Amino acid sequence: MARYVAPMLLSLALHAHADPVERPVLPFHSVAGEDGAHTMYTNPSLLNFDRDPVYAVYYGTSDVVNGTNSQVTLATTGSGVGAGLSYREILPGEAWWTISSALSLRLSETVAMGSAVHWQLPEGGDNNFVSWDFGLGWRPSPWLGLGGSVSNLGSPMPEMGVNTRYDVGLALRPAGDLVTLGLDVRADAPPDLPVSTTAEASLRLRPVRGLWLRGYADRALSGSAAIGYGASLELHFADTSVGAGGRGATGSSTIGGYGYVTSVRGDDQLFLPGRPIADITIDGAYPYQPAATLFSAPEESYLDLIRRLDTAARDARVRGILLRIESSAFSMAQVEELRGLVKKARSRGKPVVAWLGGDVSNGEYLLASACDKVYVHPAGGVELVGLSAEIQYFKGALDLVGVEAQYAKRAEYKSGPEPMTRTGSSDPAREQMDALVDDLFATLVTGIAEGRGRSTEEIKALIDGGPYSASEAVAKGLVDGAFYPDELRDELEGDFPGDYTLADRYGMDVDSSGWQPQRAVAVVVVDGAIADGESSPGGLFGGAATGSKTVVKALEGAAEARSIKAVVLRVDSPGGSAFASDEIWRAVEKVKESGKPVVVSMGGYAASGGYYVSAGADSIWAQPSTVTGSIGVYGGKFNLDGLFDKVGINTEITARGRNASMFSMSRPMDSVEYAALDRLIGETYAQFKSRVASGRSMSDEKVEEVARGRVWSGARAKGNGLVDSHGGFFDAIDDARLRAGMAPNAPFNVVTFDPWSGATSMPGQVAQLGRRLEATLRPQIEAPRALEPFWRLVALRDEHVFTLMPYDVRVE
Repeated sequence: MARYVAPMLLSLALHAHADPVERPVLPFHSVAGEDGAHTMYTNPSLLNFDRDPVYAVYYGTSDVVNGTNSQVTLATTGSGVGAGLSYREILPGEAWWTISSALSLRLSETVAMGSAVHWQLPEGGDNNFVSWDFGLGWRPSPWLGLGGSVSNLGSPMPEMGVNTRYDVGLALRPAGDLVTLGLDVRADAPPDLPVSTTAEASLRLRPVRGLWLRGYADRALSGSAAIGYGASLELHFADTSVGAGGRGATGSSTIGGYGYVTSVRGDDQLFLPGRPIADITIDGAYPYQPAATLFSAPEESYLDLIRRLDTAARDARVRGILLRIESSAFSMAQVEELRGLVKKARSRGKPVVAWLGGDVSNGEYLLASACDKVYVHPAGGVELVGLSAEIQYFKGALDLVGVEAQYAKRAEYKSGPEPMTRTGSSDPAREQMDALVDDLFATLVTGIAEGRGRSTEEIKALIDGGPYSASEAVAKGLVDGAFYPDELRDELEGDFPGDYTLADRYGMDVDSSGWQPQRAVAVVVVDGAIADGESSPGGLFGGAATGSKTVVKALEGAAEARSIKAVVLRVDSPGGSAFASDEIWRAVEKVKESGKPVVVSMGGYAASGGYYVSAGADSIWAQPSTVTGSIGVYGGKFNLDGLFDKVGINTEITARGRNASMFSMSRPMDSVEYAALDRLIGETYAQFKSRVASGRSMSDEKVEEVARGRVWSGARAKGNGLVDSHGGFFDAIDDARLRAGMAPNAPFNVVTFDPWSGATSMPGQVAQLGRRLEATLRPQIEAPRALEPFWRLVALRDEHVFTLMPYDVRVE
């Protein structure tokens, strides 16, 4: 046994900060300020602050000259779980293996606890044992972290020098991620021997992107006066970090060394290999709030997609962008937003090329037309045929089966109930639809004309002659060539700088910091129908719904968080429940009362309830083709009395109160009940208009002019005062941070309050697991689009008064 104690005592004599004999030599020691795979050996609770998947390889030796006591450690972590394998040569020919596993749980957003178990396998069959560690971490603010750990609980093998060690530390980050100062105190407590205490000060510095400097010094608080020290240099290349350093002690000529390789994520890279071209494929639905299943990660969200494109436009290391457009379901406003990011890249001197991977629709071609060059698959085509709008009217079908729709509305343009109450559109409904299609068509024509350098008359003629095969599209000048994917790289030689490389995962691997941001803009999404209760990713036949309780909770959290300086409310919703819309409106007011600005970024549509929740914001941004307005209310019920008669169902109602059963679907409303409903609709409409008048600083008369249920395009809404500016999500972000008083070039973070992937606390992770199970078991059946008005009302079946847009708008 003595041969294992000897090297440990030699190491302790070398310098105060010797790693225990039973665990690997590591270049980082702080129990409060570190993140990464190595924390399973120092403080396992820290694994859950930065949950990114990481692998790491560490090598160390106690004598650089002679290469003695070599050590190699492999470690990996992700989502708060870690595993490691370590080999150490204690004496020449004497090996010590350690197999480790660790688990960390977040008790709250700022507190985590963790435990690690190490199976110790030193040389010799009778020397194996198990050691346990426990740790706590607390990061109450962006600049302060506290941590503590107990290693080798119960001193499992004191005769080998494996004793209980206590560590406490704090980390200070005066400049955020750029500088971290650490102070740690450690106490080794061998049984029947005096406690040995060591203090350490450490520094981690990032002078430029992708380069890190580290250093530490330590000293025993009693006994030896020797000062231990160490320093290392760390470089980040692409997705890999490489570091090397040395360690020693005053009074000793022996220098220890170590090196390490770890994986890294994000853009903290010294340089990108070659001349990188951001290769971004557009193929999917791109929901705002994708939900994961038990067996799959969530798909890429729309906000992640535009973040990648915006980053590529701003990243000085990126030399160009290749957009592979296969299929999408973008609204016209989202296409305009993407076009704006393409234009941003081009304005910075970066060529942008689009390759169309099949038969593309109007919207997909509109996006591609903003690029410098457009190529198409030889077997693909361009389905540029113009726009059409279809609305199905079901009154005749309802009459056949004995169902009556009884609805009241405010006002004449609020055509939401018309598909159930009429056999065709009313004059006001036809008027607003004509105006909306005119505006969207103008956006399509002018956008393509601008992008392809053609007149609007030429583009209209091309639309009237569509669709086109690939060869016809080339001949008509709609695209610049037709190439198969394997031919594309050679053909792009003239479009991008020579010797370029395609970065096909550009921006996909985002580094999630283990710390709260020092200053941030919070993003809260209102997507799909607005309903009372919690948000839902969707169910049988139904799409996602935004629950007012979920949004209110997010807005309250943003108002309370000191690091959040402003809020951007991203609204892409046709509305829904009037009650739920007012709940969100009130939460927006509370954020403003806390002194934080709220800016709305409208997506494809922010109408009716979608406009209700937006009306109180400090500023509203929309695209010219955003569908908004629809300031109106309707409500009512379906009377199934005739249907029940046809199928032999008899209903008996026992009620107390004149109107107690007015919303029963077993009988029609009488005139008194309908008058009560109509009065309720009128009161809700008056409240809606008052919210608009207050938020937009309009007179009641002006609000009435633009209300009455009228749907407006973003272009017209800016003219009538319902929106302030035309622009996209990042324009709203810039507006919000400037309103919050941030300097134009001050660093800041964008924090998305995502109900599906943002849960990090232990209760939140349990709830997230439940949502994944629900998503796994939920049937994914797409409802026929003609029936969407019915399914939307089914989703809001517990409501009777709606601030809901009458239809969806899709561009294909």
